[in-house]
Amino acid sequence: MSRPRILVTIPMFAEVLADLGRSFDVDAPCGTADHIDWTPETLAARAQGAAGLLVAGTPRIDAALLAACPSLRAVCSMAVGYNNIDVPACTAAGVLVSNAPGVLTETTADFGFALMMATAR
Repeated sequence: MSRPRILVTIPMFAEVLADLGRSFDVDAPCGTADHIDWTPETLAARAQGAAGLLVAGTPRIDAALLAACPSLRAVCSMAVGYNNIDVPACTAAGVLVSNAPGVLTETTADFGFALMMATAR
């Protein structure tokens, strides 16, 4: 039985890619350092046969992409925001959507406190 294939659309640490590779066939064209400008056509072509997409901020995940990639089952945003993902279209297509809420909460608080200290100084 083959493992599900996921497309990682963002640069990722090698250790994370290795961890993902334990459970999935990982397609990571960005590797650990490169950036790809994902056009809708490029993404649709690369995502053919993928069960999951790992994104962050871009590219746009919409009804056209979902129609072009019927094997897609999950879209995971590595960011807090998910405004690049058409959640109603994903829901209608039976595609799960996840994000990383709260990942920047402590960092934001630390930065705000540092700004207050710098201002008081």
